[in-house]
Amino acid sequence: MGMRSLSYQEAENTFTNTLNHVACGLEHIKIQQPGQEPVYMIPAKDYELFIKLVEQAEDKIDLEEAEKRMNNPEEERLTFEQFFNELEVKSESAQNRI
Repeated sequence: MGMRSLSYQEAENTFTNTLNHVACGLEHIKIQQPGQEPVYMIPAKDYELFIKLVEQAEDKIDLEEAEKRMNNPEEERLTFEQFFNELEVKSESAQNRI
């Protein structure tokens, strides 16, 4: 599967065709508007995979942090409630990036 780049105007002019190509899993589309960050159109299954990978990465970071705290006697000890509150804050900030 390839990545095709389109200008904003090209994407607008070929929207239905572009959407069908993406929905069928034929390609990913990068849409660039001058002076703006690009946006990407990807099939739903690729988006779902991306979300799973982000969640797995967050879980790995959380486990590493917990392990580091448990193995370091100088590390501040947290109650379960404090620890999970920290995880929620990190998770919310990660979701806001998506």
